[in-house]
Amino acid sequence: MKRFDLVQYFELAESLSRASAVYSASTAKGYDLFFSASDLPEKLNRMIAEDNGLQASKHIASELSAAVRAFINTHLMTDVKFDPTNLDSEFPSWKYINVSNSITALRTVYLAECRDIEVYSVGQISIYKLSHLVSSASTRIASELRKDVPQEALDEFDEAGRCLAFQLPTACGFHALRGLELMMGAYLRKFEPDASPKSWFDYIKAFQKLSEGTKGGLKPSPKVAAMLDRMRVLDRNPLMHPQDRLDTSAADMLFNLAAITVSEMARDIGTRDAQAELPLEPADEVLALPVAKAAE
Repeated sequence: MKRFDLVQYFELAESLSRASAVYSASTAKGYDLFFSASDLPEKLNRMIAEDNGLQASKHIASELSAAVRAFINTHLMTDVKFDPTNLDSEFPSWKYINVSNSITALRTVYLAECRDIEVYSVGQISIYKLSHLVSSASTRIASELRKDVPQEALDEFDEAGRCLAFQLPTACGFHALRGLELMMGAYLRKFEPDASPKSWFDYIKAFQKLSEGTKGGLKPSPKVAAMLDRMRVLDRNPLMHPQDRLDTSAADMLFNLAAITVSEMARDIGTRDAQAELPLEPADEVLALPVAKAAE
């Protein structure tokens, strides 16, 4: 998957058009030849560096970039400095024919290659900024909470965002639930390091047992167990059946619900860690009060 910067290609097309108008003439002034093509090598090199599938065009673009640099260095500069005399001189077309021919060749090859390259437009999904949804959907989880979320879980949320953007709603649901389950494991290990549940049901029972237990120490939040149990019954279990499919709005809701639940677990981890670091307050000393003697 590659995001294209269309502005970059538009600017390149403008520069090529400007250079073509000057370099197709039978004669041209040195300053016209320079100013119409001086920015071409940089823009062509950016296009060459892109993973855009334009392999043949890249070859011609490389030749054009070299031809422009060669003409400027040979005819417009003296000892690596611009020569004002050359800039004001009139040049016949045979001196810059390589540049003119390369521009024509690039246009022809580029048009041919573009017919074999498919470009798709991705529409707006809900209220998301599309670039974030495609590249960093895990930012749906607040930055101050992500430190307590496993990287594997964040990666799953990034995948879920891409699936949502490219209209793969059921796949979005799968990735969001996978990210949530990875977070469930990290959350449980905070309270029971040796736990190894095999299913969502096992996770939820473990959370409930720990939160309702009589042992002292830190415990998981009953709210988290209730949120996960609700998702298990209404979202996760139905989606495991091939007959159940999500549409875009349902995937959006599940993605958000999973992100909210992960955020709740991360916030609870942060709260529990902060509590564990608090120093124990010394017990208040009980002062012995003087006992008044009974009147004799």
